[in-house]
Amino acid sequence: MSKYPLILFAVGLLAGCTQSAVNGDTINDSQFMHYQCGADKSFDVAYLTESEEAVLRLPDNEYRLVQVRAGSGTKYILNDGTAELMNPVTLRTKGKEARLELGRVIYKNCKTQ
Repeated sequence: MSKYPLILFAVGLLAGCTQSAVNGDTINDSQFMHYQCGADKSFDVAYLTESEEAVLRLPDNEYRLVQVRAGSGTKYILNDGTAELMNPVTLRTKGKEARLELGRVIYKNCKTQ
C-alpha cells in the first residue's frame, strides 16, 4: 500500500487552512493573549467566550477555531468542517499553558506572558 495518497491528503488539509483564515472580523489587539513556546516559537490567541471560539494569530495567517470537547483543559480545532481526528490545527489550553499543533509543526511548552 502506498503512502503517497495519505501524504497528498495531509497536504490538501493544510492547503485548506488558508481558506479558513479570518476575514472581515475586527478583533482588538488587546483581546489577544501572547503565548511564548519552546524552540523560540510564539503565537497569539483571542478567546471569544460568547461563541466558544478562538482566533489564532500567526505571523502569516489568522485562523478561526471552534471549541470542542476535551478530557482536560480546553481544546479548539479549525472551524472548517474537517473531522476532529484529522484536523490540521489543534490548540489545547489548560490554565496558562498551551500546545498548538499546526499540521506537522508542534508548538510545545507554551505559556502566556
